[in-house]
Parts: sequence; C-alpha cells; structure tokens
Amino acid sequence: MISPHTLELSMEVDRSDFNRWHNKAKSNKTYSGKESKDFALVKDGVTVWFHNTDFKTKIKLLVNPSRVLDLDDLTHLWKPKQKNVVTFLLKLDEHIKCYFNDEYEIEDFKLTRIDFTKNVYLGDAEKVSAYIKVLYNIRKVKGFSPKNWSHIPDFNEDHSFDLEGNSNGIEFTAYDKAAAIKKGMESNEYKRKKLKERLIKAKGILRLEVKLTTQKAIRKYTNEDNTVKRILDLCGRSREIFLETFVRVVPFGDLHKKDAAVKIIHENVTDSFLKRKMLALLELIPKKKSLYLAIKELNNRNIDRILAEFYKHNLSPVTISKRHNASHLKSLYTFFDPE
Repeated sequence: MISPHTLELSMEVDRSDFNRWHNKAKSNKTYSGKESKDFALVKDGVTVWFHNTDFKTKIKLLVNPSRVLDLDDLTHLWKPKQKNVVTFLLKLDEHIKCYFNDEYEIEDFKLTRIDFTKNVYLGDAEKVSAYIKVLYNIRKVKGFSPKNWSHIPDFNEDHSFDLEGNSNGIEFTAYDKAAAIKKGMESNEYKRKKLKERLIKAKGILRLEVKLTTQKAIRKYTNEDNTVKRILDLCGRSREIFLETFVRVVPFGDLHKKDAAVKIIHENVTDSFLKRKMLALLELIPKKKSLYLAIKELNNRNIDRILAEFYKHNLSPVTISKRHNASHLKSLYTFFDPE
C-alpha cells in the first residue's frame, strides 16, 4: 500500500496575529520552546509550528493523515480513496477551527509539502540495513544528489539513504523505521510510552518515502489551486506519484554480490555485445560509486538494450559490496502489490 503520510500546510500572517497565537501557544504545557512547536493536537495528528524569520511570520501545520483518522500509520490501513480523504479533510478542518477558535480554516492554509510512503516488511533490522547499504551503491541519480547530513554529528548511514532533487523539489528516502522511532524517543518529542508501542510494530520495516517539498513539485502533479482540491487530487494519485520517482532511483532486479552477478550473465546472456557491456557496467558502478555516473562513463547509445537485458534476467546492475554480509536480496519491486 502506497499512501500519503505527512502534509505540511502553511499560512503567512502579519506579525501581530502571529505574536497573538504564538503567545497563546506558549502558555500551553504542550508547547516546546526549543522547536517553536505546539503539540496540543499531536494525538489528533497535527503539530502546530510557529515559524518566525526577519522577513516572514508563518504558522505551519504538520499533519499525519493516519493519526487524524485514528489509524496506525505503520500498518497503512487507510487507502487514498476519495471517501477516506474527504473524511480526513473534514476532521482536519475541525481540528484547525477548534485550535484557532474558528478564526482560521483549512482553506486559509496552502499545501507546501506532501509525502507518499510505503512500508516494506523485511522481518529484522539486519535485512533493513542490508537494503539501505545497497541503495548507497546507487548514490547519485539523474536529477538528484545524496542529501548532506554532515551537520548531524550522530548520523548513521546504516539507518537511512536520502536523495534530494537538484531543482525539482522532490526528495527520496529509505530508512529504518524502528531506528527513527528510537531517535524520537531520545528527543522526547512524543510520549515515550506511545513510542515504545510503535517501536515494537516498526521492527524490521524499511520505510520508503517520496516527498514533494516545493510548489513547483506540487504543481507538476496537480493544477488545482484550492487547498482541499489539491489534496484530493494528489492523494488519489499516490501510487503514480510515488512510483514515478521510485523507478528513477531504484533499478529493477534481484541484488547479488558482483561475482554471482557475473556468473548469471555468463550463464544466461548469449549476445556477445550485451554480455560485454553488462560486465563492463558491473565493473564501473563500484568505481564511479553511482549507477548514473557509470552509465555516463560507459557512453553507449544502446544503454536501454543493456539495461533491458539486466531486467530480463531479474538482475540488478547494482551489486552488494564484498564487505557486506548479505549475499542475495530480492528486488524491492517484489514487495509492491498491484492496486
């Protein structure tokens, strides 16, 4: 199941109104001064963020649709069908009106971000880490670059692989859901007891996400200007939007160690030209630390034929590093059910 997971709604307000609502939030026990966020509605799936800069004052809402619908976001029980989305939007509008004493409603906010997500149940943390390590072998993708986490001192590459668009306003991430929840427990963002319950369910889950983070990215998939209509339109196209980026990042086929991949090619590919180029690509990817850069280096006009031959034999051109324990991993595409 692929479904919307996080929405960001943003509203610019003048400084006097901003200060009035910000001061009101600061009086709540649920307000975090460190983050400038009020968690009064967090149990209902909404976090209110007061964003103050020298030039603009904004109130942002970070929304988890599953929690708004009182469902477990780890099991993806809600489907982005119109009836469910309408229920979600009605409940969200009620929460907004209640928090702001009917001064604001959903249409006063602009949709500024929407994430689409899929949980892949792998069973244990080692397997989750194995997939993330292989994704790091993909590295740079056309139109995307690895996200820079150098400012995070304790960032662990075994827990997350992240790409951000060079100019398209789209991000891709694959991460260990259980590790992310543990991180949340350390920061005490939510009640630890609730997080412990979620941690048990999250073990062995590889979370995949595609995020539209700019107006340019959102407008690529919808021409609607009205906030409610935008959300309805985008939620109804969750699978299409997610897969359009996913197929650009993750190649088809099972993953093997390089020696095993070479053996599969020698035993199954009869065309001498394709065999030679496929083997050359296998050699180039570890050297260039990127499938995209390896393809550029190969510089062959028949690259589509070469990649098609990989897919024909259910073989990914990206291989598992010698220093990693895993020897074979199923293609991530096998975890996508037809919808």
